[in-house]
Amino acid sequence: MAIDPKSSPAVQAYELEKARQRDQDHKGDLDKGLEDTFPASDPVSHTITSVPTGRTDPLEAERVKATAPDNGPIQNSATDGLRAWLKENPLKAVVITAAVAWIFGATR
Repeated sequence: MAIDPKSSPAVQAYELEKARQRDQDHKGDLDKGLEDTFPASDPVSHTITSVPTGRTDPLEAERVKATAPDNGPIQNSATDGLRAWLKENPLKAVVITAAVAWIFGATR
């Protein structure tokens, strides 16, 4: 549809919008649904393309692994104690967190 160059900008915009809606009516329901959910249907992929820096010789890696001492998982008594206290006193933890957040917010 040709737009009359002598018509006002409002009339031109109206005619363009009508043409766009007509074109959109011709699209299928699948295309409309895909356009409505575009950010969710095409998520950003998070990949790291760096070169690995580990050992490249598998025999040497196995030898080093066999001679390394096994200390087991790292234990941190401070965080373990805090986690135990949080599990025993969840309401107190929420109240303390709210008070700290209120004080922090009031001083900003």
